[in-house]
Amino acid sequence: MLIDTIMRARFGPATALHDTWRQHTLAGTKIPSPTNRTIASFVEPVFGLPNAEKSEHHLHGHVGEWLWHLLTKDNRAVRVQPDPKGDVTDAGGDGFSIYETGTGALRFRLWESKKNTGSGPLSTTLNAAYTQLAEAGQRYVAKIVGTFAQVSNDTSDEMMTFITEVPDAWVQGDELVGVGVMLATHQALPKTPFTNMAAKLPLLDKPGQLRGLATSISCYDALAKTVRRYAWTAL
Repeated sequence: MLIDTIMRARFGPATALHDTWRQHTLAGTKIPSPTNRTIASFVEPVFGLPNAEKSEHHLHGHVGEWLWHLLTKDNRAVRVQPDPKGDVTDAGGDGFSIYETGTGALRFRLWESKKNTGSGPLSTTLNAAYTQLAEAGQRYVAKIVGTFAQVSNDTSDEMMTFITEVPDAWVQGDELVGVGVMLATHQALPKTPFTNMAAKLPLLDKPGQLRGLATSISCYDALAKTVRRYAWTAL
């Protein structure tokens, strides 16, 4: 499911290419030339190619971003939540969502996704996420707002008016905005992994402004490599 969802997003409107990739992948057969080179160009930016692997650090991170997206996007309150970015070296934020409160008011949440697939403490990884949001969040928000019409499935007047309010709201820590941190790891999770979040982001002190999502998969490295293996099967 993970790799098929990722590849559907990577191919975008080129659904015939996705269908070709999927059919050969499920059959375990190789895509004939020159179509194989065309399809490889969609695979390579994240996964590399069988004879030219990309960084496993980036692989683990990309799988983590997609786990966040798949675990949160179907919430009925979510109005806008684009797929994770297609280039793992993109300098922008990892994701965002615009959702409705129980009263129908719109809210913006900037998400930062982190993975910890080593032996270091989870708190160090989480503190890095909090620092990144505090120091670079305004820049991430500006980039999201500047490209919003290109990535949003909702460009109604209501939504466009709301998104233009987000940059000023971010500076002030207004209730219109909030942050979320996603942690993906193979380690066992503590009972309360996000205890330092409020202290590290003191401007965001209104109810509902802070969210944390932690997922522990003991075979995380094997999972990520399996996702990559399926991406490569037909090449």
